[in-house]
Amino acid sequence: MNVCIQFCGGCNPRIDRGRIALELKKALEGMGHKVAFNSPDCSLAIFLSGCQSGCALKYNPRNPPYITVADHTVDTEAVDEAGIVLEVLRKVDKYDDQLETEICK
Repeated sequence: MNVCIQFCGGCNPRIDRGRIALELKKALEGMGHKVAFNSPDCSLAIFLSGCQSGCALKYNPRNPPYITVADHTVDTEAVDEAGIVLEVLRKVDKYDDQLETEICK
């Protein structure tokens, strides 16, 4: 699966977007996914915004599937910064499982 990580402009970051993105890239590639930054061509997008404004999604609208990180939230659920990567990876796994189930049908 191709995963793209889309960034906001970084005007008001409350989380370390760079660290989170690199950790996600490493983990996702370890799971066999291809990862690109700010690319429109992907099967799953991760919108990575540093604050609650959620500009990564706001200025790069996309039809699902996508995961949004905005400040200390993942898909609007509160998560401490240390848990953001694990929560996103959990959601990617869930999406993978859904795809596999649909393919098997």
